[in-house]
Amino acid sequence: MIGLDSIVDWIQDRIDIKGALSFLFDNLRKPIPKHANFLYTFGSLALFLFALQTITGTLMLVYYKPTVKEAYNSVLYIHETVPFGWLIRQIHVWGANLMVFVLLIHMVKTYFTGAYKKPRELTWMFGVVLFGIVLGFGFTGYLLPWDQLAFWATTVGTEAPGSMPVLGPVIRELMRGQAEVGEPTLGRFFVIHIAVLPVLFVGAVSVHLFLIRYLGTSPLSRTDEPEPSKQEIADAGGTPFWPNHVIKEGIAVYLILGIILTLAVFLPLMPGPPADPFSTPEGIKPEWYFLPMFQLLKVLPEPLAVGLPGLAGLLIFLLPFLDRSPERRPSRRPVAVWLGIAFLSITLGLGLLGELSETTRSLFGRTYHFDAKGIPHAITDIGEAAE
Repeated sequence: MIGLDSIVDWIQDRIDIKGALSFLFDNLRKPIPKHANFLYTFGSLALFLFALQTITGTLMLVYYKPTVKEAYNSVLYIHETVPFGWLIRQIHVWGANLMVFVLLIHMVKTYFTGAYKKPRELTWMFGVVLFGIVLGFGFTGYLLPWDQLAFWATTVGTEAPGSMPVLGPVIRELMRGQAEVGEPTLGRFFVIHIAVLPVLFVGAVSVHLFLIRYLGTSPLSRTDEPEPSKQEIADAGGTPFWPNHVIKEGIAVYLILGIILTLAVFLPLMPGPPADPFSTPEGIKPEWYFLPMFQLLKVLPEPLAVGLPGLAGLLIFLLPFLDRSPERRPSRRPVAVWLGIAFLSITLGLGLLGELSETTRSLFGRTYHFDAKGIPHAITDIGEAAE
């Protein structure tokens, strides 16, 4: 009978596995600062949600058919015929939404705690890249059910870059594969969604996780001061990553899984009518995380509305080099804090206007019609609003 110790010894003779395991366990036991609360679990939550997306997406691939003629019916087949297919797809759909939300919270926390500063510039930059990849997942995955809203939202989304000078029409053609959204578009989005983006995500997240574990959790001290040692962190009330913080992450994963299952069962997101290129539905809107950019297209000239989010993304990516202050504590960074609050307020405001636009709602006992720009008009003026 060959025991586990014999197997380990056999491997040890060939590879220094004991040294590698010792390094791994020492790293896992590295203490993290006392201020690392449950907000510091959102990065791990995003990784868990990606794993969940991979599992549910792979299961759906068994039945999904990425063609214009069969895509919509294959999604219905998953919902109506495949055992627990409805649950698998709902977990996938809600998981995608929650993954964006979790990453947003993670980035906001990182910004306000100054955790993007030296020596963690690369950690932040790879995190921004990961967020862009996740948005790419959302954009490409939205078209795959091939229903009306997905088709027309993708039409609007791929048309917007065409307004940019010189390269705009080329980018639009590359995205669609032809002049209009059709079979080549669905094929390209499918390949990007299931093959290209997962590879990019795994590569970027591997580097991101390595940097996090190698550099450790960011303290709140100034960047021009020596970072506290392991012993100093422990003496200041810090606790080991394993098992203390891992337990927090386990609790967070348990809660997020419960939220996904609850949403999947009680608020299922079903596909709409099948795509019809000859019938434009009213109130075309993308997913909630694209609403701010969608609303910009209504209030600004298209080239400016397309360019501003790209410029904002570039500034966010280069943030560690733009914010040269050595302070990390929010209370000592009032300008950065207020700029962050202003950016979030504008983004949330645009998203809210996008959600309200072209709808009729009752507020405070009165009924209002919100026009394309999200401006409310009393219901008695609805005729004027329509004009």
